[in-house]
Amino acid sequence: MDSAKKIARLIYPHFRFGESKVEEALKLVNLGVGGFCLYGGTKDEVVDTVRTLRSASDHPLIFAADYENGVGQWVEGATKLPTNMAVAASGDAELARRKGEITAVESDALGVDWVFAPVADMADNHSNPIVNLRAFSDEPEKVITFSKSYMSGLKSFNVLNSVKHFPGHGDTSTDSHLNLPEIRKTAEELESFEMVPFKSLMESADSFMVGHLMMNAFDDKNPASLSKNIITGIIRNRFNYDGVVITDALMMKAIKDETESGVRAFIAGADILLYPEDPYRLYFALNDAKNRGIINEEMIDKAVKRQDLLVSKRRVSSYRTKDFSVVGCAEHKNFVADISSKCISWVKKTKLPIADKVFYMETLKEENYKGEVFLNELKNLGFEIKSGINDADVVVIASFSKPKAFSGNINLNKKEKEEIESVLKTSKPVIFVSFGSPFVFDGYVKRINGGICCFSDLEEFQISCARGLKGVADLCGVMPVKIYE
Repeated sequence: MDSAKKIARLIYPHFRFGESKVEEALKLVNLGVGGFCLYGGTKDEVVDTVRTLRSASDHPLIFAADYENGVGQWVEGATKLPTNMAVAASGDAELARRKGEITAVESDALGVDWVFAPVADMADNHSNPIVNLRAFSDEPEKVITFSKSYMSGLKSFNVLNSVKHFPGHGDTSTDSHLNLPEIRKTAEELESFEMVPFKSLMESADSFMVGHLMMNAFDDKNPASLSKNIITGIIRNRFNYDGVVITDALMMKAIKDETESGVRAFIAGADILLYPEDPYRLYFALNDAKNRGIINEEMIDKAVKRQDLLVSKRRVSSYRTKDFSVVGCAEHKNFVADISSKCISWVKKTKLPIADKVFYMETLKEENYKGEVFLNELKNLGFEIKSGINDADVVVIASFSKPKAFSGNINLNKKEKEEIESVLKTSKPVIFVSFGSPFVFDGYVKRINGGICCFSDLEEFQISCARGLKGVADLCGVMPVKIYE
């Protein structure tokens, strides 16, 4: 393979169904890119696109996706799985393994080789707008246990993993999709907490994804994703990790110039440069850097060799006959229903019998209720839903706060807090339910009569939550994070 083709293999562009065109992707395949990161699509669209692009390449392409919460997180008709924090609340690491298995078997059926998971970040900063539910816990050992179990599930179908976001994205209140987070902990603090899971997961990791994070203790000039001190100094030399290192998406606003940053990331030791908006510009910049002697053939060969290792791990699956019926099958969806009550946790168990006359409200209610399934199940169970708070015996407040890229927000904003305060000032008993972030309970535990955290807004979780309020289901999850009362 000539040098220009090898340089192209360093780049993994995105393919976003409904926006990206197969014709343009085929040009990138002809350029020689190493693979693609897929977003969206139906089952048929993903299968057809992967087949088309793979058959046009003169080297094995690797297809990756952010299927953190199952393939259904992005692919229509596939299985949506509960968040990491929901699974950790069960206390049963075997459920994390099963989450990995279901994700793997559906990914494998579609031809997707590489899942960018697990998140090994800590949920230690309650105002973090982008980690939160994506983390298993705020305890390193729990993160390690559940991550390893999840990774073993992926491995059972030869689906590749990526432990992210090194050196740890947990303790920041900034979304790196929007701005560059800065973590000011000392090296000792980072090494004894944030970085503990990453070091423990090294042997099981097919790849490390490095975050766009300023870690001043290790490098006060470059983000981790562009830092030789961190990628080469820590991951390679101190951790002795010789697997693939991949950047977080280069299009994220935490870094200013994706092309310059891509070159810097490669010089720092990254093997794969993920999701530049303009892959051609990055390709030409890398070639220019080689022509000027800034990067050399040996660096390129090492990176390509590491990609070859990923290909070899996947080869058994790549040629196996696929069973497409597993994608979104009843067995996988039943798993979600079966575990829901094991994951849902009482933040504060109510001592009151839940009265039949309920006033239901959602913070920042939109045109339609997000908790419509929950509300319908309450009705099915015999609760009488009142249209006015004065006619009800109990108020159920629901929050759906969860991480969302590029939003920069999490938990409760000023208006939501005002809405809750207006209810708390009444004499009505209040049951507060979160179908997302557990940290919405901060400051409210002593002021509410009962609190339930579902960690997920999946329909199966909404149904189990309603049944738990009625007392016909045992909600036996245990909070995997601390709440400030």
